[in-house]
Amino acid sequence: MLETLQTIGNLIEAFSARGLRKVTKEDTSSISKVPFKLISLRELYQYRLVDVSRAAYEQYEHGKYIPAFILTRAVMETVAMFYVCYEKLSKTLNTGVIDTTDDFLMQALFGSRDGTGTVKHYNALTEVQHVGKRSKAFEELYFSLCEFTHPNWAGVYLPYGDSREQGCLNLTSGVDAVMAEPIGTKPLLASLMLFHELYQDLIKSFLNLLGFVSRINSIQNSYLIHLPANPSLELDGS
Repeated sequence: MLETLQTIGNLIEAFSARGLRKVTKEDTSSISKVPFKLISLRELYQYRLVDVSRAAYEQYEHGKYIPAFILTRAVMETVAMFYVCYEKLSKTLNTGVIDTTDDFLMQALFGSRDGTGTVKHYNALTEVQHVGKRSKAFEELYFSLCEFTHPNWAGVYLPYGDSREQGCLNLTSGVDAVMAEPIGTKPLLASLMLFHELYQDLIKSFLNLLGFVSRINSIQNSYLIHLPANPSLELDGS
């Protein structure tokens, strides 16, 4: 597990070092807000991942596996959301329909469950199931972490209770270290590696998006140029 933790720590520091301090619309596109929203979301997710992953890393280091599992689950949800974003963008580039990406970006940036946001949130389980189509193991590991996150047998009795002595419950300090790597540190590492892959690939897709937006803008401008100066007079004119 030490080797896995070291790799996780290196990725966290790399993410932290490459994070942007500012994203401006002028630096993305003067034509559409979609590229601006896209890069903003990418950087916001990276900031969140650095914070949550570092907290999980520290819990694993100190043998506090239940809180580490809970944090790892949050990392997996964030990466799953980013994966869906990547898929939506790919679909836009393939179909030429930008609305689906824009709607998703608005949900991701401003959605909420309690009604305080301006749009409806995107469901976490739906995100994970999207990644599950690419990697069933990702989805299965997520559900395993859910069991430890909830206050049920895996989240309470298994890590903290020992009833091998008849008629007696001995309280323990938590999950055995043997379980920590397959259930926690390996999924955490896999999630960070997937995020890194998507983060890098998104740049190529982003450049393609800029080209797509520019083409749409050119078509719109061309259409406006060829419209009659006064369409109603043209139609009525005899």
